[in-house]
Amino acid sequence: MPLFRKSGAGAIGPQGEQGEAGYTPIKGVDYFDGENGLLGADGPPGAKGDKGDTGSAGSNGADGAQGPQGAKGDTGDNGIDGVSNYTLSVQALTSSPADGATVYFGNMPKAPSTTLAVGGKVYIPKAGTIKAADIYCYSGTAGTGESWSLYIRKNNSEDTLIATLSVADKERRFYNAELNIPVNQGDYITIKSVQPAWSTNPLTTIYGGYIYIE
Repeated sequence: MPLFRKSGAGAIGPQGEQGEAGYTPIKGVDYFDGENGLLGADGPPGAKGDKGDTGSAGSNGADGAQGPQGAKGDTGDNGIDGVSNYTLSVQALTSSPADGATVYFGNMPKAPSTTLAVGGKVYIPKAGTIKAADIYCYSGTAGTGESWSLYIRKNNSEDTLIATLSVADKERRFYNAELNIPVNQGDYITIKSVQPAWSTNPLTTIYGGYIYIE
């Protein structure tokens, strides 16, 4: 190191020689990796987790193949026969029977007529046999008890007596359950009333009833 004076700087001395190089440190030796340890034992089961969300619906599966035809079943029992019996209604509106007159009526709401006019025919819907007739007759004035007869007239050609009454009463019932008149589908019947010569005529008379067929 150069010496300095207080009062002034001297000249710079010559550069010193380069010193010797320092020692290079020796590289350390690499250590070997240690061996893997043994696998530890399984731990105890964990607590049950929360329920997961519902998954999306799966796609529809393909249709299965058609199965073989099953064996034929046993024959069923015979059903109950349907009822073939039926009735036909008859009626007539108010009239006052005349002495010795013959009148006709069917199922139309109208007064009896002296001719087999429109409304006097009751058509047979199904073949069978007329077995009974029940016709109720009411008169506002009873009249006397001369013989009064009602008939079933078939196809305007064949008469069968229902009943003959000889009563002086406002209510008269012409009833017969022993008839046997065969009829075919399409035939027609009418009620024929044969009136006597009364001492006192019935007045305001109304008919109503039915014909039973089986």
